[in-house]
Amino acid sequence: FPPIAAASRGRCVHRLSAALHPFASGTMGRGGIDSAKVAPDSTRASKFQGLDSAADEAARTAAGSPANTLGPVTVLEHITYGLENRIAANPNYPFLLLIANTTVVIGAAGAGWHLLANRVSDAEVFGFDSWWDGVYLAAHLVMTGGPDTDTPADTYLRYIYSFLVLFGLIVFAIVVGFITAGIEAGLEAVGSGRTKVAETGHTLILGWNEATLRAVVQIAFLRRQYQMGNERRTLGVLYFFPRLLPLFKLLMIVDPPSTSVAASNIVIMTDQHDKNEMHEMLESVLAERGINPRRTRIGRDIICRVGSPTDVSDLLRVGAHRAAAILVMMSEKDQVEEDESEGTIQNGATLRTSLALRYVIFTNPYATKNGRAMPHPDLRIVLQMSHPSDYVDAACFAHADGRQVIFPVDLSKFSNSLMFNCAAQPGLSAILLDMLDFEGMAIRRRKAKNIRSGPFNAMGACVGQTFGEMRKQFSAAAFIGIVRPGMDEEEALEKGFGLCPDMNVKIQREDLLIFVGPRPTPRCSMRMSSAFAGYVEEAAKLMKAHPDIEANRAKHGLTNSKRKRTLLVCGWRPVWQQYPARLGGRIKEITSQRLPGSAIIFVNKVPDEAFAKLMAAIGASKKGAGSYDVAGGVAIKHVVGDAAQTAVLKPVMDENQIDGCIVLGTQANFRLAGKYRDTRVLNVILLLRKLCQDKANAPPMHVVGENTEDLTAKLALAPHRSGFAKLVSGERRLEFEPDFVNNMAVNARALVQTLAYPHIESARSELFDERETSGGLINVDAREYVPLNVSMKFGVVRTIVLRAVGERSMCLGVVWGSGAVELLPKHDSTVRFTDDDRLVLLRKVVKP
Repeated sequence: FPPIAAASRGRCVHRLSAALHPFASGTMGRGGIDSAKVAPDSTRASKFQGLDSAADEAARTAAGSPANTLGPVTVLEHITYGLENRIAANPNYPFLLLIANTTVVIGAAGAGWHLLANRVSDAEVFGFDSWWDGVYLAAHLVMTGGPDTDTPADTYLRYIYSFLVLFGLIVFAIVVGFITAGIEAGLEAVGSGRTKVAETGHTLILGWNEATLRAVVQIAFLRRQYQMGNERRTLGVLYFFPRLLPLFKLLMIVDPPSTSVAASNIVIMTDQHDKNEMHEMLESVLAERGINPRRTRIGRDIICRVGSPTDVSDLLRVGAHRAAAILVMMSEKDQVEEDESEGTIQNGATLRTSLALRYVIFTNPYATKNGRAMPHPDLRIVLQMSHPSDYVDAACFAHADGRQVIFPVDLSKFSNSLMFNCAAQPGLSAILLDMLDFEGMAIRRRKAKNIRSGPFNAMGACVGQTFGEMRKQFSAAAFIGIVRPGMDEEEALEKGFGLCPDMNVKIQREDLLIFVGPRPTPRCSMRMSSAFAGYVEEAAKLMKAHPDIEANRAKHGLTNSKRKRTLLVCGWRPVWQQYPARLGGRIKEITSQRLPGSAIIFVNKVPDEAFAKLMAAIGASKKGAGSYDVAGGVAIKHVVGDAAQTAVLKPVMDENQIDGCIVLGTQANFRLAGKYRDTRVLNVILLLRKLCQDKANAPPMHVVGENTEDLTAKLALAPHRSGFAKLVSGERRLEFEPDFVNNMAVNARALVQTLAYPHIESARSELFDERETSGGLINVDAREYVPLNVSMKFGVVRTIVLRAVGERSMCLGVVWGSGAVELLPKHDSTVRFTDDDRLVLLRKVVKP
């Protein structure tokens, strides 16, 4: 998977250079969270600061400072916090509370009146013989003031009586005014979003940017799936009575969540919007994505606060020291500081927030053990980095058992890699984005001891089985990997762990099983074992009838699906000039799928001299002016100019047979806001459409663009497509619909994946790793593995791919010739492939 981790020299966040950040969480929290413990060892401990060392450093820093009183939460604060959340969730709650309190007071006063009236012996007092009379009298007095008809007829006495009644009304009005002012002040405080958060084990989002709303939606999807799973196990009882969840947990009727993020409340703090603005934006996006308020309600499950994430007092106010998962989204503040410092400060607000979090966590510890400060046992902090950082690892630290706490995530590397891989392998981006989206088929993980399987659907029944035996029991989920916590990465790969593992690996209780499926808890069906046995038999018959398939793959290796193509890259990433290796990685993603004679043409405003230095840095040899050669016989050409100008782009289109184009919204030495980047992408794509229309016999062009707004992909007018394949130089070329990589959606999904499952980096780093021995996600021609024009079950396809010699591969989906993408079709669905269809594989080459 394309890298999303920060370039931290591999010390704090080792092997974070792949696409889907780690999945699994690391400890058994208070709520029975399904998470992984990692045994401490010298290899891991050397990568980041140990807990004791970090706590000592924080203690020395805070020496002499008085304890911040915002840390503890009093009983009164718990009560006011609960009232505030209920008022935020239901504006009518104060009136309901007033009615309830008034009813209680009238009832209690009426009962007291009845009891006291019974004690009067010399007269009959109204209400002495009936409880309801007493309640009626109390209500009457509250509503009318109760005029006294026994007052003597003396005029002055009646004047005095009337004066006292009027004076009482004035005093009452003054008291009401005082009370009203107090209530208004309290409601204003509630509306300001500056009150204390009385939560523990919550998910905390610090900051706000274009991806924040999407991140909240992804967390809401996680919550919904966990809640729906529990509702199914309790026959719908929890849907109507969610407060019974602790009881069902005690009775072990419901499963523990795969991550604390799925079960805890969400707290958001930023100083960029007020509370009402955040509520309005959240209400709109949650309704748009179909989130039921019964499962995730703003004010009850999503709590908004106003404050600065870099301020220690504000962090204490939102309970940062009690949170289980923290997501730092300060990229917009980073950009402001970078602009004001003329580029000398990068990731400034993010790094300052991480340092403030360290201070809060160690000076206001969640717990103490043997006199040592201990953070929340399930704590992980994910930093959304605006730029790569060489020193962010210096701020990282670890839990007492060696598990990493802070995870810097550089999303620019991920989105760039996604675009280039999509250009090289059309349809792959849709698969990748689906695998990141918690709404449907997504990458998930469970501890072996918390997976139900076997004939009695018991938890932990898979322990002791081989990975190959276990994976045959599940119908809707495809198990793709296994991680043994505490095992060194190189040792894990050598022993067959990670993605595409050795099928003979024995499963242990604490092992983390990675799968792709629609639910956080995969459904076991023992009938699947016999179904898979039938698939194995059918696969053997098909391969025996078509021996040429295996022979061709053995002869050509990994080159069968390569094409000779010319790719145009419009735009530039400034980070490539600072880190040339990243540009080299993107070029390699293209060349790995291209035959000799292919070309990549860059059109941007980078000077020729600067581009030549970059080519030298990545090992490309110069052929001539603006022309270079890289490994594999692929040529690189450079044209200086603005790709949005006809005078620049037209000669490039006229002189080359361009059949693919990557359109970047960013440029060299010039920065645009998100909306304007989208406008630039639309302009370049429209120009491509015009130039292709004017060129005779232009080949079909596959356009890959980026966008920050969903509407951009709908507005774009890509080069005209006839809907049929086209013959170019004797070769049949398919027409692909344009692919758009929504940067904000990608960022949100990748960040929440990291937040939910942050401790399986050794496995996820294999996705889209450039090494052939790593488990990479690719799409290949279907003819490389299965016979064409033959009807078969998709389970047979998975079996044929799995038995391929010299590799451990798993089929996850299909890119049909029409351009439609299907992730994990049902195992018993019938498929029939043609020459235009491609398989989506996780493939790991096995050394002989």
